[in-house]
Amino acid sequence: MVSLASAASTFTVRVQDAADNSEANALLKWKDSLDKPSQDLLSTWRGASPCKWEGIQCHKSKFVSSIHLTNYGLTGTLHTLNFSAFPNLLSLDIYNNSFYGTIPPQVGNMSKVTVLNFSANYFRGSIPQEMWTLGSLQGLDLSICQLSGGIPKSIANLSNLSYLDLGKNNFSGPIPPEIGKLNELSCLNIAFNNFFGSIPQEIGMLTNLKILLLSKNSLSGTIPETIGNMSSLNLLHIANNSLLSGPIPSSIWNMSNLIVIHLYANNLSGSIPDSIENLVNLENLGLHDNHLSGSIPSTIGNLTKLTILDLSFNNLSGSIPPSIGNLINLYRLGLQRNNLSGTIPATTGKLKSLTILELSSNKLNGSIPRVFNNMNWLFMLVRAIAMRETLMLMQRFDFKWMLLHVSVVVAHGGTRKVEAGEEV
Repeated sequence: MVSLASAASTFTVRVQDAADNSEANALLKWKDSLDKPSQDLLSTWRGASPCKWEGIQCHKSKFVSSIHLTNYGLTGTLHTLNFSAFPNLLSLDIYNNSFYGTIPPQVGNMSKVTVLNFSANYFRGSIPQEMWTLGSLQGLDLSICQLSGGIPKSIANLSNLSYLDLGKNNFSGPIPPEIGKLNELSCLNIAFNNFFGSIPQEIGMLTNLKILLLSKNSLSGTIPETIGNMSSLNLLHIANNSLLSGPIPSSIWNMSNLIVIHLYANNLSGSIPDSIENLVNLENLGLHDNHLSGSIPSTIGNLTKLTILDLSFNNLSGSIPPSIGNLINLYRLGLQRNNLSGTIPATTGKLKSLTILELSSNKLNGSIPRVFNNMNWLFMLVRAIAMRETLMLMQRFDFKWMLLHVSVVVAHGGTRKVEAGEEV
């Protein structure tokens, strides 16, 4: 019995030694393919025990479990790295280096890998099909590279994926409906690419999603109502898709966990409903540069966590609701280039955190409320259009630290700049 146990122990040690040599040889060969400054940065990579090398972590069994080389300034390719030599590798993180070339298909040989981070490098070409077979993958970050091609239907194979970031590349094609099968996904970023076509209804199946970033693409059609099924969503960015049209889905106004909504620079229409009051955790609302119409609902005053509210460059009409004064955390209020009328409500003086107030190019009249005298460091853009009689745009008072630009369309249709404190 003792001899059998001893033999088994000896065999285990030999297997571990062989694994050490195989992994060490693979890493050393890869190191030798990098440029000379990169090799110097990996000066600890020598000998036959990679577990002691910088950037390398091993499991207690002495197999390499993690290659972590973020921010090293390395230059080279992945083509000489023998991925098959790392059967127990769980994480490969080479974020923010200068790796270039294509991603080798052999990356699919790492069947146990859970995290791949190739972000902020110079990889080009398409994602190899073999990558979509890595069923253990939980985090995939290929952002900020020069990758192209599309997302295949086989993405559904990554059923354990919780983090997917393909942002800031040159990807194109449609968003496949199969993306809705990634039930564990909590973050999806495909912003700053060239994806086109409609947003699939199936995206609403991602009920664990907290972050959805689809901005700066060429998406068209309407935003699907199913997006409201993402009840855990915190960040919703679907901006800068000029072909995206139709109304904002009514389901969005019930997503009470949303912190940020960016739907600006699209072609959206319709009105902002009273139900916006349900977004009680909202801190940043960007709906500017669309074709929204109707009035600003008074219920917007219930969103007391708002710090940024930008509704500029739309077709909104009616008056600015006095309830806007309830938004005590607001530091930017953008309402310029609409059809708003009436006076600036005195309640805006309650916005003590306000630093930017943009009201230009509306149909506002009356005077600037005296309360602004107590608001330091306010940058204000106001354009008032005189209505009927000669109106006092502003009254003489002491502006403390206020930079004020005001243009007035006077009775005879001329335009001139009015300095702070001047009567018109």
